[in-house]
This record gives sequence, C-alpha cells and structure tokens, in this order.
Amino acid sequence: MIATSSRAPFPDEKQLRRWGAWILVGLSLLLLLPGNNLIPLIDRDEPRFAEATREMIVRHEWVIPYFNGEHRFDKPILIYWMMRGAYAFFGVNEFAARLPSVLCAALLVWLTFQVGARWLSAAVGFAAGFGLLTCVQMLMHGRSAVADMPMVVCVFAAHWSLFELLSASSSEGLWKWWTLFWTACGVGFLAKGPVAIVLPALTLLFYRFVFWRKPVPWRRLRAEWGVPLFLLMVGSWGIPALVLTHGDFFRVGIEKHVLQRGFTSFEGHGAFAPYYYLLTAFLSLFPWIAFAGDTVVTVRRDWNAQNAFLLSWVVGTYLLFTCYLTKLPHYVLPAFPALFLMFGQAIQATPTPSRVSKAWFWLVIVIGLIVTTALFAARWELYRFPQLSGLGTAAAAATGMVLSLTLLAVCWRKRYSFASMIYLLTLVLCIVVLGEGLRSVSPAVAVRGLAETLPPTTRCASWRFAEPSLVFYTARYWDSLGSAREVKEFLNQPGPRLVVCQISETRLAQFFRRTTLTRRLNSAASDVLASISDAGIPSVQINGLNLAHASWVDLQVYYRR
Repeated sequence: MIATSSRAPFPDEKQLRRWGAWILVGLSLLLLLPGNNLIPLIDRDEPRFAEATREMIVRHEWVIPYFNGEHRFDKPILIYWMMRGAYAFFGVNEFAARLPSVLCAALLVWLTFQVGARWLSAAVGFAAGFGLLTCVQMLMHGRSAVADMPMVVCVFAAHWSLFELLSASSSEGLWKWWTLFWTACGVGFLAKGPVAIVLPALTLLFYRFVFWRKPVPWRRLRAEWGVPLFLLMVGSWGIPALVLTHGDFFRVGIEKHVLQRGFTSFEGHGAFAPYYYLLTAFLSLFPWIAFAGDTVVTVRRDWNAQNAFLLSWVVGTYLLFTCYLTKLPHYVLPAFPALFLMFGQAIQATPTPSRVSKAWFWLVIVIGLIVTTALFAARWELYRFPQLSGLGTAAAAATGMVLSLTLLAVCWRKRYSFASMIYLLTLVLCIVVLGEGLRSVSPAVAVRGLAETLPPTTRCASWRFAEPSLVFYTARYWDSLGSAREVKEFLNQPGPRLVVCQISETRLAQFFRRTTLTRRLNSAASDVLASISDAGIPSVQINGLNLAHASWVDLQVYYRR
C-alpha cells in the first residue's frame, strides 16, 4: 500500500519498520477525525458520556460522574477525565467528546504495528494495523464518545507485556514488561472495569492448558507485588468514589452494570446465543473477514508460540462474552488486534490459496456488492418521501462506504496500492457526507436551536421522547412526563418552559414495506395537546430520525419564554 508501483509488494523490511507505524497513525487521523463535528452524538451512550463530562465540569467534580443532575454509575472515571481534557482545548462539542477515542484508536493501530513487527514481520504489522483501522467496527467505535477504546488499548498493552514476560529467554530487563502489564490492568480497570484483568487471565489459561500446553514461568508475574500495585491504582479513585456515594458506585456500577449484565439481558441487547458473535463478525470485521479462510491456512502452516497466544487471546475474549447474556457486537473489540495480527499474516502473504479460502473471499466480496446495491436502492426509496431527504443523503454516503471497503479488500489482495489510496479518500468523503445527512435529521440538534433562544432558567421536559441527546444539546436538565395531562400541567406552571412531545413514531422498515403503520397519540391525548395550542402557547413541529429506535419521529415542541 505504500509502494511506488501501482502493483508492487510491500517495501523491504527496513523501510517498512522505519515509516510503517507513522503512516498508519496518519491514516488513522485521516479516517477518524473528519466528520466528527458533523455526526450528531448517537443515542443513547454517546450523549450520556459527553453530557456527564460537561456536568462534572460545571460541578467542579473530579470523582463522581453525573448525568441530568443524577449520579451516573455505568462506567469508571477514565473516559470522563479524557473528555474533560479535550473539552479544555476544543470546547464542549461532538468533536471534543470523540477525540479521546480517536487518539486511542490511533495508538492502538500504532501498537498493533509494533507488536506485529516484533513478533512476526513489519509487513504483517502493517497489514494488521491497516486492517484493524479500516474494519467496520473500528470505523464506528474508533470515533465514538464511549469508554471502549481506552479499555481496548489497555487490554492490548496487558497482552503484549504478558507474552513478553512469558517468552523472554532470560529475566534481564523484565521489570519493564512487568510494570507495563500491571499498569495496563490498573488503568484498564479505570476505563471499563474488571474486564481489563479478566481477559489477560483467560488468555493465559488458554495458552498454557489448551493451545500451547508448555510450562510457563508464572513467577515472572510477581503477583505478590503486582496485585497491590493494581489495587493502588484502582483504589486511588475507587475508594473516594465509594465513600462519596456510600457504596453505591460498587452496588450499581459493579453488581448491576457488570455482574447482572452477565446473567440478564439489559435493554433487550442479546441473549444466550452461541452464534451471536460469529454472525456479527461478518459486519464488524468487514471487509477483512474475506481473508478468514486464508488466515486459517496461514496460521496452521506457521504455527508457533505467537500464534498460539493470539488464538488464546481471541478464544478467551469470545468465550467470555458469548457466555455473557447482555450482548452487543462491539463487546469483543478487545480481541480485534489479535484477530488482525493473524489476518495480517494472510493479507500480506502471497501463497496459492485453497479453493475453499478463495471461494470464501469472493463470496464476501459479492455480498459486499449486494449490500451496496441494496443501500443504493434504499437511497432512491427514501427520496420518495420529502421529509427523509437527509436520510437519503446518509444512505448514499453509506453506499459509498460499503463499496469503498469492498473494493479496498480486492486491492489489497491484488496489491493495487494506488487504487487503495483512492478508495481511502472516497471513504473519508463518504463519512463527511454521512455526518451532514444525519445531522440534518437529528431531532436533538433541531431542539437545541430553539432552546438557545430561551432564557437559561428555562425548565425542560419531554413526553414519549426521552433521549439523552436532548440533555447534551440543550445543556439543561430534563424532566420526564408520563401523560399529555402532565404536559399541560407542566406548561401551566410559572416561568419559562420547553416541552418536547412525540406525536408519532414510524419504524424505518415500514417505509420500505409501503405501509402507514405508525405509533400515534390516542384521541384523549390529542385533545389535551389541542387544548394547549388553543390556550395560545406557541409550538413548532420537528421531524427527525431516532437512531436509538431506528425510527422516524414527529415531535411537537411547546415553549414559553
């Protein structure tokens, strides 16, 4: 991809080791920064993290996150500190909220190259880093204002140092790897909880007893010193958090949001389905899942301690989250660097592929082209509805993104480096257009425009549309109302008021079925809202896309200055 010829192999090892990592970092920033100021924060997680950081700043708080004026126990503190630093430089906006994830993603790609070059070859490291950067899941979560990317970086650092500790031929200089391992576990816990230490432990068990099955120098971990160091880092924030919340941060943050998620399905996210992550891998790892067959052949042929460790890393992660009843496709992100270090061995190699692996590659490419065609058709279908024109623009951008990724995989297989850069630039352009399209149909962004004209003391409330993005974009606390009558009572109270009411909601799938099935108000609620309008309280209508529900909503927004 960085060769001078349009069809040439990788540069020699020396040249790639010198420049490969920095080229990948530059590509990471090129792909993940554009559009972040345009794409509205995606309900429901992104606005919660972004707004909690803003409220911590307002409260001069460094220990306890708040959202909408109440404690937020979902995740530990690290991501809020990182967002706070970004806000200090760029202000409170989408770009700043997403910047920590972008920088962590660039660091992760850099680390992937370094490990690939150290364990295998610079060509493998470059292919692995490039594949990791351009897979669908990374393009999404590498820019998301959530806690995942800092945690994935820490898990990666813990695995790298763990293997170096176990495989070193002598004990000289091991203190550096020991320090990195326990520090990564501690910081990773501050990013997203116990997963940062559970995953390396599972990898170690699978490596020792399943895939490599050779004695390992356990004593090099020096747990008698490492565990206190780990607890010291966690306790430096955890103890004040427990004291200030009277233990609620443990009861809610750990018992509910970590342990209970393992035994119950939260918010309808998944259930016990052993095949869940195998199915979602096709989307998450696209387009590089096309090299899965070649990867199996290459890794089996070149079986060694490194590949045994990488496979242990992948299997441990997937097994843990398969048994976890609450499931989302990005939960297995910590395994992606290991997967791509194995994929990289197949991507950069030029062996004669087996018939099965070759057939699998072209099957994935054909599916990518089919999805591109379906998105293109959906774009024209959306333009049939004038109110969905912005969504049609987003669909057009998504069409270009899928096509670019599909052809990018073909270019890598054929070694067309110049064409690869064209598709990368096309991908960047499509991301920017996607952001413009989604922003034009964001209800919360439209409500913000109205809220900015109201006094700072305005009380805000919502009925049937209580998405966290309202809180972030208006920078105000919101009450949730239970009925149309409560809306009327709220508006009749003294002082400036703003109320968002969801009048109807239509699932996007219903547009393509050419049906008019829509969640509308019953007649009693409609009569109450009509009486509000008759009373002379001004209102505006706002239409937009609720991404959390994949639905089109019609809102009636009442306000009083």
